[in-house]
Amino acid sequence: MTVRSIDLQVLIPKISEANRSQPIQNQQNQTEQQQFAAQFQKQAELQRKQVQNSNKSEGSRISKEDTKKGSSDEREKNQKEKNKEEKANSVKDPGKGTLLDIKI
Repeated sequence: MTVRSIDLQVLIPKISEANRSQPIQNQQNQTEQQQFAAQFQKQAELQRKQVQNSNKSEGSRISKEDTKKGSSDEREKNQKEKNKEEKANSVKDPGKGTLLDIKI
């Protein structure tokens, strides 16, 4: 591809315009990114400071009846565990311990 002198006369001013506009575009992109980052940072800070809403189920109250039920359930569990331990300790062989055989 050959370039004629008339074409060069037209291209040279356009090259200088392109050289001027490129840094301006880069600077605009950079400022847009900085603005976006600042906006994102502000939004993150607001979310961090703002109180989070809780679901209705999370804020349920415990009534006295519920606490009584819970404590009686715990007592029953403890009692069952104690009974199991006693049974485990008291399990004996039915043939042992009731009669004593002595040979003379």
